[in-house]
Amino acid sequence: MIIGPDASEQSVVLAGSTPVAFRGDQPTARVVSVGINPSIREFLSRSGVELNGDRRRFETLNSLGVESMEDVTETMGERIRQRCMNYFRDTPYMDWFTPMEHLVHNIADASFFDGSAYHLDLVHWATNPLWSRLGKSEQQRLLIRDRPSVREQLSNPSLEVIYLNGKTVCEEVSQFIPLTSRAAHFRHQGSRRRFHRGWHGDAMVVGCSSNLQEERLKTEDRADFMRWITDECRNDLNTLKEATR
Repeated sequence: MIIGPDASEQSVVLAGSTPVAFRGDQPTARVVSVGINPSIREFLSRSGVELNGDRRRFETLNSLGVESMEDVTETMGERIRQRCMNYFRDTPYMDWFTPMEHLVHNIADASFFDGSAYHLDLVHWATNPLWSRLGKSEQQRLLIRDRPSVREQLSNPSLEVIYLNGKTVCEEVSQFIPLTSRAAHFRHQGSRRRFHRGWHGDAMVVGCSSNLQEERLKTEDRADFMRWITDECRNDLNTLKEATR
């Protein structure tokens, strides 16, 4: 049984949406990227209309033909799960996943499209208002709600690399995975970001305070910035590997 949002959460969870526990071939992947929560664009067009037909990415209460998550049957729950599993075989939200695909490929020779990588969010629900517009108490309730699922997934023994995308993710995960951090400057004295690294079981954990999808960069700077993030994460992975020799 999938437990829907309680009364205190319903006002901020996107109406009619279903949980996105993960995206991709979660059982077999060796790399996972970790973000905050699903975008409303996973469910709605830019004009606010529910995605349907070939454009649909996830099930909704409407597509399942039910009034609330309490009415979701075991069979319907499997439909929700299969949408998560098949996400990158269908119509992924590439505006968001293009930079992440680039990163997991370059730091770990992995891809969301061949099943070697998958994506996990700290909060499994899309929100409305957007996450950045929620109050701290609202954010904390949602983080606490899905924390057991996140911890369980990150403890999967098949994982070799865990990438943490952004400051909020690094801070949340550091509550249960010990991480060391360091500062680095883009283009020497340019803007500063913090990089994090550590071990979680047999998996190497690296992350950056930069949320790749939210960086406001000039077009001519974006490629260099992505290369810099990639190089810094590679350096941290090499440092972790060297420490085990």
